[in-house]
Amino acid sequence: MPGLLQAADYARAVFRIQAELLQAPDSDIEASVRVRLQRQQVLYQGKEIELIVSQHALQHPVAPPDAMLGQLDRLVSAVDIPGLRFGVLPAFRRLPNITMNGFTMFDDLVQVEHVSAELTIDDPEQVAIYHRLMDRLWLVACEGDEARAILHQLAAEYRHQTEG
Repeated sequence: MPGLLQAADYARAVFRIQAELLQAPDSDIEASVRVRLQRQQVLYQGKEIELIVSQHALQHPVAPPDAMLGQLDRLVSAVDIPGLRFGVLPAFRRLPNITMNGFTMFDDLVQVEHVSAELTIDDPEQVAIYHRLMDRLWLVACEGDEARAILHQLAAEYRHQTEG
């Protein structure tokens, strides 16, 4: 799940899992959540940003069902953010390429997410590779109403878990 689209409770759960893995103090979690949410302001600054999330990533909960529901609500609202191209890779659609790590495309740079760090790529040739990869992923990604339909279906599944 791209950090730029993480809801607070979802981000908190992610940072808690990472803190356990990296043996970092829990006291860093809230500060990390604040920084992550502050960084999301870039979504509203008129930059062209492209983000695609896999349906599979949304089906593997890393947070309690209520936090997953909040995350799905956040994604539904992201569909309408001006300047943000947001898509969902449907679960059973064949991918034209594999992606080794999550990444976020900005105008002229790419941020690649790793387990313990984030890599910023600004070399034009390397950025061009990610642009080609994104172009291929957009061929199979769902946007707009199709993306919303997938997100609403997943939300219904999480609601069923909380009620059952």
